[in-house]
Amino acid sequence: MPDDAGNLSIDFLAGFTIFMIVFIYVATLIPGLFINLQSWTVDYDAVAYRTGVILVEDPGMPTNPSWETLSDYNKGNILRFGLALTQDTPNILSLNKIDRFFCSTSFAYPADYRSRAVFGDYPYQFNISLQMVGDNSTQSIGDIPPAEYGYSRRIVKIKEESNATIGAAQIAQHPGEYQSEQNVTVHPFSVFFNYTELSEYGPNNNNPAYQINPIDPLGEGVIINLTELANTTNPNMPQPQINLSQISIYRSVAIAPLYTSHSAFAGPLLNSTDASQFGLYIDGNNTPVTTLPVNVNSSVSLFIPPNLLSAMGNDDPSTWLKITMQFDLSQGDWFLNSTNSNTRSGQFGAFEYNYSPAQVTQPVLRDGVMEVAVW
Repeated sequence: MPDDAGNLSIDFLAGFTIFMIVFIYVATLIPGLFINLQSWTVDYDAVAYRTGVILVEDPGMPTNPSWETLSDYNKGNILRFGLALTQDTPNILSLNKIDRFFCSTSFAYPADYRSRAVFGDYPYQFNISLQMVGDNSTQSIGDIPPAEYGYSRRIVKIKEESNATIGAAQIAQHPGEYQSEQNVTVHPFSVFFNYTELSEYGPNNNNPAYQINPIDPLGEGVIINLTELANTTNPNMPQPQINLSQISIYRSVAIAPLYTSHSAFAGPLLNSTDASQFGLYIDGNNTPVTTLPVNVNSSVSLFIPPNLLSAMGNDDPSTWLKITMQFDLSQGDWFLNSTNSNTRSGQFGAFEYNYSPAQVTQPVLRDGVMEVAVW
């Protein structure tokens, strides 16, 4: 009688079990046999291109406050480097972000840059450089590239900061109400910023690339140059000694426009002899002055850094901010008073920092080339 029960013999089961155990064991060993034959293939050109895109088309993170304004102590809060002015202005770079990005005292190569610009787990080495037209030197960070490396090259524009250079002729157009007395020893000279005018009525349909933007949280610094100061004194009197004794910042009181007789300023928000928070240069000297008073022979250059005015303006569109430099003279003179009243009458008043090329040198875009090498 045939056996059709389908039962397997003990010998077959034992043999099959041993075969499967050996097969599984060998299968686990095979990857190890070829471990030295594996190759890491990285498209370095793609990594360099991606890094270039991040740097020139992105403003970085965080954006408010902008990453370049964070102190070295808080640099751990910087998530991503980006040099673009805004998300809407790709390939137009911020000069402040460039200066901070290439600051070797703030960031260490490669750790700080690899995690914020190149990204990825692979231990890339890289070199990032920027050459601006008109500069004799190239700003760079990183190692010297080897014989073979990935490469990306981007043509960019760099937004230059605006500046007001106020000479004797312009000072004469903004005399103080005390000039007729011709015997004043304390002379404030004021420059004011109209938040609404600057932030909403910029050129080219208010394009950020051409805006004067000192009060906006993402804005840049501004420069005020007073020149020919010796020529503003009375030529019929002995030349007085001129001391810059104080720098103050005031904010307008929102009861009336600045140019009416009822306008006023609150403050001062800042009234200090500590000039270290500015960039203050006297008589063309390249060494900044940090403590006032200081003697002045002919010129004062005051750089107001980014975010100082925005912090004091509280992002209020009705804000008018006034920067006042107080000069003390050793003897009475007509010199350079300016006040808050009748600003738009052309007779008295502070100097307006605005979009008039006759008043202020407007922001310009300078050509540049950014190169990224990755290996």
